Amino acid sequence: MEGYNLENLQSDLRIELVNGLTGENVESVKELMSRYKSDPQDWKDMEKWSDIKYTRTLLDKGNGHYNLMILCWNVGQESPIHNHPNSHCFMKTLEGVVHEELYRKPDMTSCQCSCGCKMEKIGDRDYAVNDVALITDKDGVHRVGNRSHVDRAVTLHLYSPPFTTCHKYDDDTSKETEVPMGFDQDFSSRCCSTTCSS
Repeated sequence: MEGYNLENLQSDLRIELVNGLTGENVESVKELMSRYKSDPQDWKDMEKWSDIKYTRTLLDKGNGHYNLMILCWNVGQESPIHNHPNSHCFMKTLEGVVHEELYRKPDMTSCQCSCGCKMEKIGDRDYAVNDVALITDKDGVHRVGNRSHVDRAVTLHLYSPPFTTCHKYDDDTSKETEVPMGFDQDFSSRCCSTTCSS
């Protein structure tokens, strides 16, 4: 029996999300992400590593309904605390272990201090290879990273709908800053030459 590879996953995601993400197909997308078992041969040629920051490689633009990407986390690298504006963020660990810190979305109107309030952590989770996570802004905001000082980590992310900016939050003051979201590499032209829009 033929294995279910990354190309199969991409094809099934394009079918499942042909009209975008709805309340009815969130679990189906999560199941498809879970069905794919990480095989480095599927994505090794698309890795990009940096000693400065984690990197983002676009795999599929999903006809404007989602972005599918690979993130490469060198040792000790992590994201800032950030949101996913009006989007669902699915994350699957492909290599290593990634750690997530979940925070309550700050409400600056209830902050008693003029210098701001410290971000309130509400959860910690580790995700091993093939674990799948899902977060929306209703769940909170989060920081993701590779806490290992020996091993690198790779994750597969699907954002639906896609977004070009998000907000990051200062740990100590909860100050919110809008930041652009870009890609270090773009392989989306490979994904589905007959079905993807440019």
